[in-house]
Amino acid sequence: MKSLCKSVALAAACGLTLAAGVVSAQAAPAAAPSVAEAPVGPGPTVDNASVGNIAGLMYYCYAHNIDDDTTVRSLGRSLAKRADVKNDPAYAAGGVGKLMVGPGQMVDLTAAESDVRTASCAHAAQRGTELDDGTFLLPLQD
Repeated sequence: MKSLCKSVALAAACGLTLAAGVVSAQAAPAAAPSVAEAPVGPGPTVDNASVGNIAGLMYYCYAHNIDDDTTVRSLGRSLAKRADVKNDPAYAAGGVGKLMVGPGQMVDLTAAESDVRTASCAHAAQRGTELDDGTFLLPLQD
């Protein structure tokens, strides 16, 4: 507020006037972003997603040609066979493009921009390899 007063005083000293809309726009507090909108890299974070949600997202990403790597499809299938994933309702949510960003909080990736969907799918694939219990073997790189 102090800098706003200085700006108004400076403008008055220079013979300038400020529109009331500009002053009120500067004085208005910015709304805090919700968890789902919090900027964490290029897209919402997958760090809070369950194994089931990640497995479902891997299906979604492959089925919708966002990530056409067959490793993503295979890893998603491997994760989906786990008992904790079979009983996880977040698996089905991931399968339709919903990313769990916190307890009971989902982000609908189908409504997100293409680059956000692509980044989220890439992050889900990386997270999937971290969550693997050792039953999936990544192919050897040349």
